[in-house]
Amino acid sequence: MYRMPSLPRRLHYLAALVALAALVAVAHALRNQLNQTAIALAFVLLVILVAVRAGRGPAIFAAIVAGLSFNFFFIGPLYSLRIHRSEDLVAFVVFVVAAVLVGHLSSRLELRVMETEELQRSEQLKTALLDAVTHDLRTPLTSIKAAITTLRSGSVAEPVQRELEEVIDQEADRLNHFIQGMMDLARLEAGELSLQSRSVTADEIMEDALSRAEGLLLNHPVESSVDPGLPRLSADPRLISQVLFTVIENAAKYSPAGTPIFVSASRNGAGSVCFSIADEGPGIAPEMRDEVFRKFVRAGERPGFGVGLAIARGIVEAHRGKIWIESGNGGRGTRVQFSIPAGDAA
Repeated sequence: MYRMPSLPRRLHYLAALVALAALVAVAHALRNQLNQTAIALAFVLLVILVAVRAGRGPAIFAAIVAGLSFNFFFIGPLYSLRIHRSEDLVAFVVFVVAAVLVGHLSSRLELRVMETEELQRSEQLKTALLDAVTHDLRTPLTSIKAAITTLRSGSVAEPVQRELEEVIDQEADRLNHFIQGMMDLARLEAGELSLQSRSVTADEIMEDALSRAEGLLLNHPVESSVDPGLPRLSADPRLISQVLFTVIENAAKYSPAGTPIFVSASRNGAGSVCFSIADEGPGIAPEMRDEVFRKFVRAGERPGFGVGLAIARGIVEAHRGKIWIESGNGGRGTRVQFSIPAGDAA
């Protein structure tokens, strides 16, 4: 079953009126082949359909209009709202009451069905969320535990020891990044994300993000550029760097090893700086380019939590900027761009 929330409320009433008019026209044309009972049942069925698809208000409206139409066109004297016979009056009242009750009960049933479906989706989301959290916590913890166990064995060569220490450092950073992301998401949803804004350059933000992402970019040549003469930003450098890091991390994760990643900053109109990250991966379908900015939505099959871009959008919008996705260079891969107002415009 399906409700039509995308339509303005008044259009539900208009749609019900149009459907009733069509039913009256058909029933009137076939009135010699149909008895009053069959016509009344057809009206009740239509009221049920309106209730299921549009809700209680339009259903009650349809029931009242159906009753008046039934009286005017199919109860004698025809083409008049007057009722001469008492049995016809009883039939009219019973019809209207029954139609209103059926419409009301059908809409309530539809609401129950929708609530049940919403509960099922919520449970599915909780399961998916738990799986994602478990994976994103267990993977680095497993690596850290294994590295520490090996180091404690006491028989580790110095090069291996340095490698294991690097693993511990990287996985600890990964855990910290994950927890920080969850905290940022919680603050965004609560409307409590405070910006520690200061004057900062695009070069500083890009340098910080690329430095943090260095370990992720070992298999990808990076081409970075900053247009000369860009205005300074009044922004929270940690958060904007986090946005840039998140997009670079996704580019490294989803594009094949050996393919380049292009990171740039340029002027976007008179009062904004635009950061751009392009890769040569599989790309994101046009219909998914807005969806991936929602929580727990991922465009690829790689494991992950699916909140990085949701957090990124929240941070950008908190700076009164915007973020969007296009095709990459030459139509290959993905290009993610976000613009931040410069100086006092931020």
